[in-house]
Amino acid sequence: MLKLHYLLNYLSQSLVNPVLVATLMVTVLMSACKKADPTANAQSPPPSPVKVQKVGTGTVEESSDFVGSLEAQQKVTLQPQTQGRIEAIYVSSGQRVQEGTKIVSLSLDQTQANVASSRASLSAAQAALATAQAQLQQAEAQRTKAASNVQLQRVQFNSTQQLVTQGAQARLQLDVARNNLQTAIADLQALDKQVAAARAAIREAQANVRSSQAQIAAAQVNVNFKQVVAPITGVVGTFPVKVGDYVSTGQTITTLTQNDALDLNLSIPSNRFNQLRVGIPVELIDPTSQQRIGKGYVNYISPNVDVNQQSILSKARFSNSQGRLRDGQYVQARVIWNRQPGILIPTVAVTRIGGQSFVFVTENKTVNGKPTQIVHQRLVRLGDIQGSNYQVTSGLQGGETIVTSGILKLREGAPIQPQS
Repeated sequence: MLKLHYLLNYLSQSLVNPVLVATLMVTVLMSACKKADPTANAQSPPPSPVKVQKVGTGTVEESSDFVGSLEAQQKVTLQPQTQGRIEAIYVSSGQRVQEGTKIVSLSLDQTQANVASSRASLSAAQAALATAQAQLQQAEAQRTKAASNVQLQRVQFNSTQQLVTQGAQARLQLDVARNNLQTAIADLQALDKQVAAARAAIREAQANVRSSQAQIAAAQVNVNFKQVVAPITGVVGTFPVKVGDYVSTGQTITTLTQNDALDLNLSIPSNRFNQLRVGIPVELIDPTSQQRIGKGYVNYISPNVDVNQQSILSKARFSNSQGRLRDGQYVQARVIWNRQPGILIPTVAVTRIGGQSFVFVTENKTVNGKPTQIVHQRLVRLGDIQGSNYQVTSGLQGGETIVTSGILKLREGAPIQPQS
């Protein structure tokens, strides 16, 4: 045992390959134990019941982990556009509402009266417009009649003037015809003024109608301001106010959050730029169970590099149809840079000795004429953890069988009894 102590001390302090050191240490320890046990050759230990698993080829991922918070794609703060006292709250916190749903109403006070007054003014203006239109029609009819009379009197005047010139009629008749023509022309001119006045009245009445309509629209806007409705479809937040409270313009009433899709901001190191592209998969990992809780894809890559952090802002979007994710939730994100075939083994199959990783590989052997399975402890090199598995970079090949339970009771060359 003293020689063994010096040998181990020499190996640990030498510059020998650490893999060789670990292997020699295991071999020396096993040999020492065999020599120390006087009954080792006399009787073999009974096979240990263990579970085994054949090593197969899986998908090995090259990935990087990040931590960030989720951000809702749409989130709005509901605020009143006018002041007033809360008359009713129609929804409750946590309720999902559709766009256009009434959330809160304020007392209408004078606003409703202003709408009624504006509507009355509109009715009066419309009545005045109808009267002016009727007067215009009457004036235009009279003018048409007067214009016809002017034409008639002009024909009679011309005829009388010709007869007087020929001496067929007395000059007195020409004076009468001239007077009748002048009277008809005066009547037509008077009616032209009436038509113009009626048209001016119509324009004024139309302006009054438009003014009244504008007043109604303004009053209705004030009424609408008293109603707070959902601008988007989402989940209602908490209410810091209650029925009866007096609220001012810009005061927060509640929030609406659309959790159907969420974005995660990722600061990707600039040395990953060549691997970064839109569409690469990103997984959300539960920090407690290390299970995947969501899968999305990079949908935005900033064209600029952050000078201070030497990182590139990227965003990944995640569907949240089941509602498992929340706005502002901190998550662990895993960006999958590459996927390729490789070997994965359960983490429970690995033991560590001297900073090295080992697994027990089974071997079929004949002992005392009987077929027996024994184990050999083999050094392996491991990569990243994927779920409950290690990536194996060297030391194992597909098709070999390893032990996945009871490995603390095993030693080099020990017989085993595989269990289902």
